[in-house]
Amino acid sequence: MTLQRVLSVWGPCLAPDPWDSGAVVREADQLLVADLDLSDRMTIDTARAVLAPHRQAGATCLFLLRDMSSRSQVQANALGATEILPADASVAELLDKVGAMLAPSAQPDIPAQLRHHFVAASAALSDLIGAAETGGTLPLKAIDDSIEALNRAADGGDLNAWLDMVWRHDDATYQHCLLVAGLAAAFAQRLGFREADRRLIVEAAVLHDIGKARIPLDILRKPGSLSLAEREVMRRHPGIGHEMLVAQGGFAPMVLTAVLSHHEYLDGSGYPHGLGGGDIPDPVRIITICDVYAALIERRSYKPPMPPGEAYAALVAMGGKLDRDLVRVFGEVVLDSEIVRLGRYGSPVLNRAAGHAA
Repeated sequence: MTLQRVLSVWGPCLAPDPWDSGAVVREADQLLVADLDLSDRMTIDTARAVLAPHRQAGATCLFLLRDMSSRSQVQANALGATEILPADASVAELLDKVGAMLAPSAQPDIPAQLRHHFVAASAALSDLIGAAETGGTLPLKAIDDSIEALNRAADGGDLNAWLDMVWRHDDATYQHCLLVAGLAAAFAQRLGFREADRRLIVEAAVLHDIGKARIPLDILRKPGSLSLAEREVMRRHPGIGHEMLVAQGGFAPMVLTAVLSHHEYLDGSGYPHGLGGGDIPDPVRIITICDVYAALIERRSYKPPMPPGEAYAALVAMGGKLDRDLVRVFGEVVLDSEIVRLGRYGSPVLNRAAGHAA
């Protein structure tokens, strides 16, 4: 898991050549993260020259030190360090520190406790996706940590603040997983599920797209529409994710079913097996609603997010594809009881919903 991808939790993250002084551009609200070996004299001399303009401008800079000796810390401070962390700090520690350093300008209205839950969920997701991409065993502690953080964030009741933090994430896979999981946690709470059932719903949401970790990056990160061949590859992710969880063992049947079937629709038009009606259990219907809605409100460089009312209307316009009773309750979650007047959205909205739900 690269440092750049981890830090993208807090927004766009660039990794320029550290020795190209023109590549490191100072911008408003920018935070510099320096991961340098300060035991090497040539590195120190070059860093001093490259960082001098930023130091003079009062730039905020976090240094990651491989050696936390007093000598290295003094050297980092001389180079302009605002804060210092050991290079082997955990992902949670790193994200928490960066979030706190950005907070005055980037997150003025985010409650500290909610930000803590967001950092915990993001760090756990980092461990989970990293293991899935490399073919390793999925870390159960990371899954448990993310479930706990998401449910406690839902208890806080500020879904809008959660969405605001997730939208800052510059990595599409992370953003989508955190959106779906946050929505599912809030939805399960609104439905009055007991704690054990809430945990299962959120676990299913966290893992629902784990199969995408094995989809080629040029398809997964393609900015435009997928070709037919690429779409077929993308449609393999539910089966891939299901196989990963079955092979590892220890996951609840409901979680396995949700991972495999979250793209199935009640009218039989979904995939991978074209299930319909009674073959799709309620927990899967819940994850599907959250998944479709998240795809509609996601922020991408190539498309703006749908406003909440329009995205909710798209769910309603999908008619018999989704559970109408669950969609109604979901509206109370995402619109704070400001339910969109139904019947004013025609087939164009339906087409947009179906197009984003792949």
